[in-house]
Amino acid sequence: MEPQIEKIIVLLIVLTASILTWKMVKDFYMTKFHKLFAHLIAVITSSFMLLSSMILFVPKNYQRGVGPEVEINFVGILTVVVMLVVLYIFFKYIPDNKNKS
Repeated sequence: MEPQIEKIIVLLIVLTASILTWKMVKDFYMTKFHKLFAHLIAVITSSFMLLSSMILFVPKNYQRGVGPEVEINFVGILTVVVMLVVLYIFFKYIPDNKNKS
C-alpha cells in the first residue's frame, strides 16, 4: 500500500479512537463533576489515547527518512479496538450495575 494512504488510514483510526474516548469519558464524568472538570479529564484521557494508539503503528526499526513512518498491522488495530471496548465497558456498564443493586 502507498505510504500516504497508510498515513491517512492510521490517522483516521487514531483520531476516531481519541474522539470516542473523549466522548465516553466526558459523558461519564459529567454526572459526577462540573462540566469544565469533566471536559479537562476527557481531553487529557483522549490525548493519552492518541499518543498510545499512534505508538502502536510506528515501525519497529524506525529511522527518520529511511522507511515508512507508520505501518498498518492487525495487532495495532486489534489493540485499539480492545482498548475502546474496555473503556466502553468501564464507563457504560460497570456504573449502571452498581446503581441497580
